[in-house]
Amino acid sequence: MSQLNAQNNEIRANIGLVTTADVGSFFGDLIINAITIGGYTTDNSTSIGAWGAEYWYFKTDRLKIGGLVSLQTIDKEVFFTGNKAGDITDNYYTILPQLSYEYIQAGWLRLYSGVGLGITIWEQNLKSSDPKLSGAKASDLMFNFHVNAIGARVGNAFGASLELGFGAKGILNAGLSYRF
Repeated sequence: MSQLNAQNNEIRANIGLVTTADVGSFFGDLIINAITIGGYTTDNSTSIGAWGAEYWYFKTDRLKIGGLVSLQTIDKEVFFTGNKAGDITDNYYTILPQLSYEYIQAGWLRLYSGVGLGITIWEQNLKSSDPKLSGAKASDLMFNFHVNAIGARVGNAFGASLELGFGAKGILNAGLSYRF
């Protein structure tokens, strides 16, 4: 290991925005709306992003392997034929093994890229004043991925990072980390 990466391990807490869950939820609602000819619609969709925790192990001074676990919740109102039917909560639990390569290491600055392939467990719950609808649930196991086009980490043992990519971690992902 080089002096730049005397530490072999890294832990990271992060938040990602515009994730595969966001994109899937948006297009899923559009498709259902089209199939029902506007009979099913949603409104007031909110999410504060995908919250994640990562562990990384440096195989070499530049190549690291690791994993992500994350949770994202998307809440929205659902309407059938123009009448509010209730509120839907979608929870996305993701487990994502990853690889990353630091191609620039300049003191306290590191630039890197990476990929990850894994799974997401999706759970949906409907709360409604209609007893026939309230408590309706759905779930599914889905393939998920992430491509980190470019990431930048500043700091040595303690650091902050910002990543641009696409997938489970979002188009924009920011985090705080500690190397030991």
